[in-house]
Amino acid sequence: MLRHPDGRRTVVPVHRGETIGPGLLSKILRDTALSREDIEALLNR
Repeated sequence: MLRHPDGRRTVVPVHRGETIGPGLLSKILRDTALSREDIEALLNR
């Protein structure tokens, strides 16, 4: 779950062994205003 400074939250599903589809990734990027590289870094922690 990603939390915005203004309190909004965005759920990023992480299922071991599965890939996030391009449509869902695009929506997450739009909702969070993060780059693809930012999301990948968060998921690879």
